[in-house]
Amino acid sequence: MRLNGYHKVPKNKAVMFLANHQNALMDPLVIAAYTPFRTYFLTRADVFVNPVVNQIFRFLRMLPIYRMRDGRDTLGKNEEIFQGCIRILQGGGHILLFPEANHNIMRKVRPLSKGFTRILFAALDRDEDLDVLLVPVGINYENASGFPDRVAFYFDDPVSSRAYYDKDDIPGSVSRIKQEVSEALQRNTTHIAPEEEYADKLAYLDSLGFDYLDPRKTHAALENYPGQKDSENRKTGNPLRLFLKLTFYLINAPTILVWRVFLKPRILEEEFISTFRFAYAVVIQPIFYILFWWLCYTQINALWASSIVILHFLLSLLYVKTGSSRKG
Repeated sequence: MRLNGYHKVPKNKAVMFLANHQNALMDPLVIAAYTPFRTYFLTRADVFVNPVVNQIFRFLRMLPIYRMRDGRDTLGKNEEIFQGCIRILQGGGHILLFPEANHNIMRKVRPLSKGFTRILFAALDRDEDLDVLLVPVGINYENASGFPDRVAFYFDDPVSSRAYYDKDDIPGSVSRIKQEVSEALQRNTTHIAPEEEYADKLAYLDSLGFDYLDPRKTHAALENYPGQKDSENRKTGNPLRLFLKLTFYLINAPTILVWRVFLKPRILEEEFISTFRFAYAVVIQPIFYILFWWLCYTQINALWASSIVILHFLLSLLYVKTGSSRKG
């Protein structure tokens, strides 16, 4: 986990974080867990699947946003959410939105929706003394669907929304803000374009073994992209990491088998793999350790059972902290 530039964000002023969106629910969950801000998140409403999940997401300050695919009759519920967002901003709070309005695992910034400007402009119109600071956030995963994964956040310089807003020229205001945010996101995350060269450029970066957690280095490499060519000179794996990976898979074989055979194949969108894997681990791993300890206890004694479980946990933790989800 790397946090870059977060110290530039004021804690006592209204802030609208605007981030790229690769990894479904993991994006807001990671931000909520690791950033020092008390941030509210707008999240697609269809993940609020039942009252229990609803309460969990509300506890994490996630607010549902309804889309046409959720039913035309649900769109009216957005007005209440928008009004709540305006009140948060008026109180000097922080809100995070994903202006691409959808998730996609590709390493590129997609065209931005104008939906976030609706909330922004409504807040500026309601309070003429309010100036919401716009902070683009580049989220960079080593491998968004892989395990173990790493992530780096790059917070761009806060920008005054008043500098781009003209209430007599709404279309122009929308265009200027979207362009500013899009360019900032492209600076702060790996942005591979054009789309027809995406696969070749991604293979080129993979062959060089570039650190996707540092978008500046990947941008520099892309500027020297030599064109389509065979890129098979991948770096060989680190022997220690390979040993730790083998050990991890052996000692966690039961839970990994259930995940790989029964659960992962049922996930239709690759962007949700990390989200479901995280939820699976949170629920299953404690149960696994309890049963594992009980089994060892029945065969040996409490001291050895506890020692074995602790050793198992430490070896697993070592792999998660030092392993890599990159291919090759």
